[in-house]
Amino acid sequence: MIASRATAVVLLLCVLSVASVRAQGVDLRQAERLAIERNLQLRAETFTTRASDAAVRREYGLYDPLAFAFWAEGTSRERTSFIFQGGLIGKEVLDGRQVDLSLTQKIPSGADLTLSFANFRQDSSLPTRTFNPSYSSELKLSLVQPLLRDFGRTVTEQEILFAVKDREISIQDLRERAFEILSQVRDTWFDALRTRDELSYRETSVALAKKVLDENQARVDVGVLPPVEILEAEVGLQTRERQLLDAQRAYQDVLDELGVLINAGGAAEVADEPLGQPTIEVAEEKGFRSALEKRPDLLRRIKEIERLNLERSVAHNQLLPTVDLSASYSHVGLGVDFDPAMDDVFSDDFENWEVGLTMSYPLGNREARNEYLRSQLRLKGEHARLAQLREDTRKEIRAAIRLLDFSRKKIEVAARGRDLAEEKLRTLLKRKEVGLATTRDVLEGEEDLALARTDQITALADYNKAVTEYLRVTGQLLEYEGIHFAGPVDAKGDRPLFDMQSQ
Repeated sequence: MIASRATAVVLLLCVLSVASVRAQGVDLRQAERLAIERNLQLRAETFTTRASDAAVRREYGLYDPLAFAFWAEGTSRERTSFIFQGGLIGKEVLDGRQVDLSLTQKIPSGADLTLSFANFRQDSSLPTRTFNPSYSSELKLSLVQPLLRDFGRTVTEQEILFAVKDREISIQDLRERAFEILSQVRDTWFDALRTRDELSYRETSVALAKKVLDENQARVDVGVLPPVEILEAEVGLQTRERQLLDAQRAYQDVLDELGVLINAGGAAEVADEPLGQPTIEVAEEKGFRSALEKRPDLLRRIKEIERLNLERSVAHNQLLPTVDLSASYSHVGLGVDFDPAMDDVFSDDFENWEVGLTMSYPLGNREARNEYLRSQLRLKGEHARLAQLREDTRKEIRAAIRLLDFSRKKIEVAARGRDLAEEKLRTLLKRKEVGLATTRDVLEGEEDLALARTDQITALADYNKAVTEYLRVTGQLLEYEGIHFAGPVDAKGDRPLFDMQSQ
C-alpha cells in the first residue's frame, strides 16, 4: 500500500507543470527590454544610424560661408623702354604687396554670392609713373546664378537630400534589426519555457522509473515477480536518465542563446511562469494594410525609390545647357597712399557694375543623357522589386494566419492526447498492482505520456511563435510590445534609440 501511494503521488507530479529553474529570472517583458537596450547587434546598428545623422549635418556645411584670405609680397625686375627718352632700354624694379579678403555664401537657388575686398600696393624704381608708390583698392559684391543647369534647391541641396534619405533608410534598417532581435528573443523565450517544462517532466519520469524499480525489487524479493522485471525497470531507468541529460543540455543551450540576445554575460535565467495561449485578432486585409504602413523592409524600399527619384531629377537637370548669369557691383580707389585710395572706395565717384551671361553645352552630352537613362531604369527596377515584396508580404501574412489556425488546433489535439495518455498510465498502474500489467507496459505507458506532454507544450510554444510571426509580417511587433523609435537621433549621446513603454 505504501508503494501504491508513492506511485500515485509520483503520477500526480507527472501531470503537473513543475518548473525546474529554482532561481528567480527575467520574464518575457524584461528580456525584451534588455534586448532592446543591450543587444550588441542592435547597438551596432544604432551607431550606424547615428553616423547617418551626422552625415546629414555634414552636408549642411554646404551653406557655411567660405572665408578667403590671400597675402603676397615680392619684387620683380624687367626690361622696359623709355619712350620719351628716345626709346632707350632700361630696367624697372617693382616692389609689390597684395592683400585680398573675401566671403562667399551659397544660396539655395544655386547662386554664389561673394563680397570681396582687394588691396594692392606697388612701388616702381622709375620716376615716370604718376603714382609712385601706388595703392589700389576694390570693394566688390558679385553674384553668379545658374539659370538652367544646376538651378534650383533640389540640385543645390542634392547631397543633403541624399543624406536625409540615407538616414531614413538607416532608420528602417535599425527597425528591421529590432524586429529580428525581438522575434528571436520571443522565440527563444518560448523555447526556454518548453525545454524547461520538458526537463521538469523528465525529472519526474526518472523519479517514477526509480519508484518502479524499487517496487519490482521488493516484489522479486518476496517472490511475487520474476527477476527479469528488475532488469526491465533498470533499463527503463537508464533510458530516462539519458533522456534527462538530453533535456538538461537542450535547456542550457536555450538559456545560453537567450543570454547572448540580452547580452547577459552568460546563460540567462527565466522566471517561473507557464506557457500561455494569448488571443490575437487576425485579418488578411487589415494585416496587409498594417504591413504597408509599418514593415521596415517595405518602408526601406519606398525610401530607396524616393532617393532614386531625387537622383533622376538631378540627372534630368544635367541634360540642360549651362547658362549662368553673372552680376557685380564695386567701388575702386587709387592713390599714392592707402587713405586716399580707401576714400575713393567708400565714395560714389568710382563705382563699377557689370552684368553678363555665360553659356556652355557639351556636344552630344552623352554622360548626362546616359546617367538620366540609368536612373530611369534603376527606378523601374526598384518599383518592380517593391511590387514583388508586397506580393511576398501578402503571402507571408496568409501563411502566418494559417500557421496560427493550425497551431491552435494542434493545441486542442495535443491536450486530448495528453488526457488519454494520463488515463492509460493511471489504468496501467492499477493493473500492475494486481499483476495484470508488466513493468514494460507501465514504462511504455509512461513514455507515451511523456510524448503527449511534449506534444502539448511544443504545440503551445509553436502557437506563441506563430503569434510572433504574424506580428512580424504585419509590422505590428514593436507596437504590440509598446516599443517605438525614440528619435531624434542624438549622434553624440549613447542613449537607446528605442523606448519601451511600461504595460
